Formats: sequence, structure tokens, C-alpha cells
Amino acid sequence: MRRRDLLIIGGACAVALAIPPILRRRNSPFEFSEMPGLPGFRRLERGALSGGVDVLAGLQTPEEAAARGRLTGDLCAAIFPQAPAAGLLPVAVFSDYYCPYCAVLDRRLADLEAADAGISLIFHELPLLGERSVRAAKVALAAAQQAPHTEIHLAMMQNVLRPGLVGLRDVAARHGLDADRLARDAASPAIEEQVQDALALGRALDMPGTPGLVVGRTVVVGALSEDELSVLIALEKERGAFGCV
Repeated sequence: MRRRDLLIIGGACAVALAIPPILRRRNSPFEFSEMPGLPGFRRLERGALSGGVDVLAGLQTPEEAAARGRLTGDLCAAIFPQAPAAGLLPVAVFSDYYCPYCAVLDRRLADLEAADAGISLIFHELPLLGERSVRAAKVALAAAQQAPHTEIHLAMMQNVLRPGLVGLRDVAARHGLDADRLARDAASPAIEEQVQDALALGRALDMPGTPGLVVGRTVVVGALSEDELSVLIALEKERGAFGCV
């Protein structure tokens, strides 16, 4: 084969390889907006959302004021407290145990991570749907003192927390935890502080409901389909938005 023919074939292959990213950018189904106060980040309003009535709208409890004070540092570091492994796109997930869309999205993301989709997940509890949501979040955070939080979170997403000590014992038995310690930790000021910090972070990101995501440097409010997730993950990887830099 002549050298000229090889050059033509090589050029055609290069064009073919370049087309998919170009098409993704040109035909992106998303419309992004800027995130005031969070340079480098953008916002995407999308899909179904579960939200509660904020009975403290316009007010600020001492606990919330303290949480906002703790959040005055690096907001990106609060979203991604651990840096992802090299080459992985960080994805922060904000969920409520009584949000039906959250259970579907959380499992979808966990399956993507397990399938080596190149993402690193962190789950934040964002209990916006009342006292039962707050209780479930406290139990999950308390259980995470004894077992990995992701494992606890995903299991509790699929199993409604039963009332009272029965629910605590169910979680302890399912994960091999010390039930007495779980009960003490769930009622502790330290766990209450973690819940308040998560709520403050959700408000700082203007998340009025769940699910919420931060995919690389895109804040997403609302549920995403499997196809939308794949497209957004690909777009963020092209941007090179890997953690807080």
C-alpha cells in the first residue's frame, strides 16, 4: 500500500475517533447555569425531586448557625472530604431514606461504580422529609462508626427503618454491629452535629429536595436516567474535573 493511501486512512481514523466527543458536546441534552460562590462549578436542574416543607424557613436555629459556621471554609472539600483514587471521577450523592427516587438513583450509581465506570462515590445524608428521615440518617451515621457508611447507606435504602429499638436492632443484626453502642451513638451530640452539617451543605448548594448529586464539578438537583448519568459522567471526564484542585 502506498504511503499516500496510508496517510489518507490514518486521517480518516483520526476523524472518526474525534467525532463521538464532538457530538456529545454539540448534542448535550443539558442546560447548565453558573454556581455563584462556587468557582469552577456549574448547576443542572433535572428530573424528579422529593422535598419537604421547611418549617424553619426564614429562621435559623443555634444548631444550624453552628453548622453554617463550620462550613465557611472550603465548600468543595465539604462535598468531597476524601480525594478519589487517581483517574476516578468523584461523585457525591445527597439522599433521603424516604425519597423513592433516591433508592433507584443510589443503586444505579453503585452498580456503575461496581462495573468500573471510572467513578468514586461518597454518600451524604440529607434528611429533608421530616423526623423519620432525620432518625434514619442518625442511625445510618451511627452505624457508620462500626461499618463502612456506603454499605450501611445502600442497605438502609432498600429496607425501611422500623420504629424504636426494633429498627436499631434490625440494622445491628443485619451488619453485625453492637446494638447498644448503635443506640448510644445515634442519640449522641456528635451524630446530631453530622446531620446539621449535611443539612447546611445541602442549603449551601441550594438543594431544595432529593436526590442531589455533585458529579465532578456539576451540581445536579433531581433524578437522572441511566442514559443521562452516562452522558454527564462522560462530559465531566472530558472536562478533567477530578476533585478539589
